[in-house]
Amino acid sequence: MDRPVSRRRAAVERDLQDRGFTLEASEYATTARNGPAGLAGVDAPLEVVHLADGNPLTVVSAIANAANEGRVPVLVTDQWSREAVTEVVTAPFLLAGERDGARRFYALEDRIRLTDGSFACVGHRGELTWHEVVTDSDQPELLLEASGEPVAAVDSDELACPGPEPRAFQYRYARDDDGRLSVFGNEGTVGRYPSFDAMRTAGFRPVSAPLVPEHHVPRNGRLARATLLASVDRGSVEYRHCR
Repeated sequence: MDRPVSRRRAAVERDLQDRGFTLEASEYATTARNGPAGLAGVDAPLEVVHLADGNPLTVVSAIANAANEGRVPVLVTDQWSREAVTEVVTAPFLLAGERDGARRFYALEDRIRLTDGSFACVGHRGELTWHEVVTDSDQPELLLEASGEPVAAVDSDELACPGPEPRAFQYRYARDDDGRLSVFGNEGTVGRYPSFDAMRTAGFRPVSAPLVPEHHVPRNGRLARATLLASVDRGSVEYRHCR
């Protein structure tokens, strides 16, 4: 951990001690107990963690880890990540957006593995977005669009292991024994390529999984939503509620 990160985390720790919390520090996070509940608005220990970046997966992982342990996340940011982190945790919480009750999701770096061991891909060059189709089901349908054109639809629970069926996507790819990438359609092999760059040049690219909040934070959602953002400026600590 570099010196600037250490100073920011240390400043938050000192501030919490001054507020009456008892601290238990580890390499990656600090637990603050027995302090006033008014800071977070929830009667639970706090977990202070410095974020390496503002990537949505980094943010949701830190929140999930703390909430899973029964703690309120306190996310320490710097001037480079603060804006990105704030965008992820403010309303709509952990979502890229929301319109008419339909949620729009961040895209993760994770690829979507299908039940046959291949991975989902698309044959469109436009911007890919994931959003929810509002239904009465507890497992809503998720729609993938390329520049506004629907290209795939899956039930939310299908994204969990073992993954969607191959027929959920028009195309899929797998790496052959010789290291080349084969792209398949419903009628068989569409093409074989020596690299992902070559595959993309041919018009095919992997599909990134959507960040569905309840998949990543399955427990203690009340604690997750009590997340605090802690920013340090010249030794002074400021806390901001995400809700």
